[in-house]
Amino acid sequence: MLLSLSRHLRQLVTLTFFIFTLSTGNAFASALSNDLAALVSQGQAVDAQVAGITLTPQNSCTELKLASTSVADWLAATETVYASMNTAFSVDASSLTSLDDLSNLAVSLAARIQGLSMDINSIDDVAELVEFDASLAAMLRLSDDIGTMAGRIGEMADRILVMADNIGAMADRILITQQLQSANVVTTQNSILATQQNMIALSDTVATLTYEPALIGLLTQANALGFSMDLVSLNTLNMAVELMRIEGEVSVYLAQVNTLYSLVMADSQVASHYINGDTLTLLADLSSVNRTLAAILDSYGSDIERLDRWTSSSILSSATASMLQLGADIGVMSDRIIEMSDRIVVMADNIGDMSNSIVETQNIQQTNIEFTQASLLAASNATIGVIAANEL
Repeated sequence: MLLSLSRHLRQLVTLTFFIFTLSTGNAFASALSNDLAALVSQGQAVDAQVAGITLTPQNSCTELKLASTSVADWLAATETVYASMNTAFSVDASSLTSLDDLSNLAVSLAARIQGLSMDINSIDDVAELVEFDASLAAMLRLSDDIGTMAGRIGEMADRILVMADNIGAMADRILITQQLQSANVVTTQNSILATQQNMIALSDTVATLTYEPALIGLLTQANALGFSMDLVSLNTLNMAVELMRIEGEVSVYLAQVNTLYSLVMADSQVASHYINGDTLTLLADLSSVNRTLAAILDSYGSDIERLDRWTSSSILSSATASMLQLGADIGVMSDRIIEMSDRIVVMADNIGDMSNSIVETQNIQQTNIEFTQASLLAASNATIGVIAANEL
């Protein structure tokens, strides 16, 4: 009798534990979907707020600062969700739909602030000087944060490529999201570029910093990395080893980019400095080298796609994993370079004197990001296709 009771109790405990584990797993699986849906709701509220702004000489500063605060809060919430995507997970269609919605919201906001920049142009003759200067600063901060937001959304999509454990099952839907992200990043940057050009036409002051030694070091390192990648010829035996080695080199380089990025972001909060043309030239050159890295990665994707039928599953699995990580890291590099460039425009003291160089640099950056996005998208398409075809 006691043995029977004990056996039933053990069975009950086991069943209870199983139910708890199952429900906890479901909760974890739905957490990302819920977080992204919440970001969409927050973004829709921000978009509606910006859509409702009508600038006047009296309210421009207040309205733009309120909008800037809302966008900054949305960006902070997005950073939190992105930081939580640090372990393997299963992605579902609702999460991808939310990412699509977030990307479309970034495009919408970028277009709205471009329109508001034209409204500022219409009130510059009648607004108080202090109010007008504050409005310009708020507008530039808005454009910078929306550009950063677009980058983070793209990085979340890239993180899914790296961390999702059901890419094969979701391959078609993931490709749709990647294609939308690529197109929307370009559209967003176009709007932000137009906004900044409008602000340049209205202002002769912004604060900046000069980071030539660090930028020269990054450019040297990037050229060496590009040379190393270009020497590689992938085959059925070496692709896993070579791509893992390159993944390590890119990771080290990305860490250096992030170090300078963090310094620029932190210093620009408290300092105002004079910009010179060398800084802009180096940033444009850095963007061009990053474009080259993306093009080489695209060629790797084509090689893997061509060789997959003759390559063992273990080598192919390792190679595609490295490809996805490389695509994500090079995409982050591109975002960081653009964000540093945008921040320098936002914070430059001598924007009037340097306006032509700034616009030229921004145009180069725009061309490079379009090419980089296209190359990374092609590499991702090829890699996901291999994963799906080989059920990796």
